[in-house]
Amino acid sequence: MKLVATALAAAAALCSMAHALVARDVVVVYNADSPLSKRCTEAYCAKRSIPLENVVGLHGVKAADISRPDYNHLVMEPLMMEARVRGWRWPANPKMPGRRMAAILLMPDMPLRVQSAANLPKQFAGSGNNSASLDSELMGLGSLYPLGGPLGNPAYKKDGNISDYDAHVLSVCRIDAPDEATIMRMINDPAEVERRGLWGWAVVDQGGPYPEGDTMFKAAASYAKVQGFPLFYETSKQTIGADFPLMDHVAVYWGWYNERPNGPFARSAPQFRFEKGAVAYHLHSFSALSVKSPDQWVCALLQRGAAVTAGNVAEPYLGGCLNPEIFFARLLRGYTVAEAALMATPATSWQGVVLGDPLYRPFAARKAANAGLNAYTQWREMYAKGSANVGSMESLVTSRLRTPDAPVLAEAFAWYCTENARMDKAAEYFRMAAQLSQTPRDWTRNTLMQITVEYVRGEKAVAESLMKRMLEQTLSSPYRKAIEQTADTVVEERRKARAAEAAARAKAAQEAAKAKQAAQEAKKAKK
Repeated sequence: MKLVATALAAAAALCSMAHALVARDVVVVYNADSPLSKRCTEAYCAKRSIPLENVVGLHGVKAADISRPDYNHLVMEPLMMEARVRGWRWPANPKMPGRRMAAILLMPDMPLRVQSAANLPKQFAGSGNNSASLDSELMGLGSLYPLGGPLGNPAYKKDGNISDYDAHVLSVCRIDAPDEATIMRMINDPAEVERRGLWGWAVVDQGGPYPEGDTMFKAAASYAKVQGFPLFYETSKQTIGADFPLMDHVAVYWGWYNERPNGPFARSAPQFRFEKGAVAYHLHSFSALSVKSPDQWVCALLQRGAAVTAGNVAEPYLGGCLNPEIFFARLLRGYTVAEAALMATPATSWQGVVLGDPLYRPFAARKAANAGLNAYTQWREMYAKGSANVGSMESLVTSRLRTPDAPVLAEAFAWYCTENARMDKAAEYFRMAAQLSQTPRDWTRNTLMQITVEYVRGEKAVAESLMKRMLEQTLSSPYRKAIEQTADTVVEERRKARAAEAAARAKAAQEAAKAKQAAQEAKKAKK
């Protein structure tokens, strides 16, 4: 308990740190030929008090993909010229005179990718693929470097004032989405939310294909626990199931690994919305092939209400993806999105994009003074006092079960019990949370979790009985697919039927292979 309290106190102190990035340090770049880009730029600059002299409109930048020569002539050279005229100094040239600019914000309808080019001048030619996201290429604006694969980011894993360690790279973010309403929400929500801090559930969907990635997500889950977030923690090799009734007020989501938005985030899933100002990230190699298509992860998360996300425009390999552990840790310490993203990005001139307001500090206002205001601040307070002992936590929770916040606290404690291998208590409190639920979605989720926990702890008859009753009660539920997926695991006859179907498919495939082989052998014999 002392350890947790110390960690929380240290985090509160870190949140009060002064950081370098302010409005006057951000260059806002928009597509001067796009009315949407101009409108959104005006809205953002008004919201964040960006000086007019920090705004640059570029002409001729139309397509999602831009050629390397067009990048040079239409983007890089005009920005370098504006810097010279306006007295800016890019981080790549720290000894030059002028006002240091630390970040670039790309507004809607700016190109997304710089295409690979052959026959580059000798001083720029590298040995590999020289395509990159526009955002990542701009991180090195003002410097000469070889084009051909990722370059190490000198700011990666740093922790401190950007100007203190003289990182010779820019932080680059963008605001864009499939529709104007989502874009405007990306502009408006952060400034509102950061005044009170971002509160709610943390959801971590860990089980990806590589241990190195799972290590990052496990660390993100640990940060969430220590910081007092109620934590939904999925560690199986499958992503969160189809139509799963995820809870309201999800403030943070870290997940991997599926090519297309699925589970609660699929276009066909029942309505789910993130908490206003949420930070949401699904790690996948091609999660940002487009920032306009709802079938891409970055777009799906933004349209579900997130304010910040990140992705890749092409294959970056795992080591080239934004690191969720570092990103979350830096945001929790009070850094802006731009600063945290810069410190969490392993490579420049590569494939990453970060979408969100660069000045947004989602967790800077999460201080002890806010305790007692809602279920999430109460949970944080209780976790600081009693997290070292399940009995202590249970006493704190039960003392508040007659309050309006009881459903959230009971469910949060149930998840806490699963993390501490107290499956008996987890089943009891998921049942209690289901009884306290105010909506069919919450009842469905907590009942499914109760059934799952009973099954996992060996009470298979109890789980099967509850599941059969639930199947009868939810014939027209919008979450029927999630309910049936659980039933396929815990109800014996369904499990046997599924196994029989799999065996039949395997036998049919084997017979087809034998028939094919026999036909090939007969054909050879004729020759």
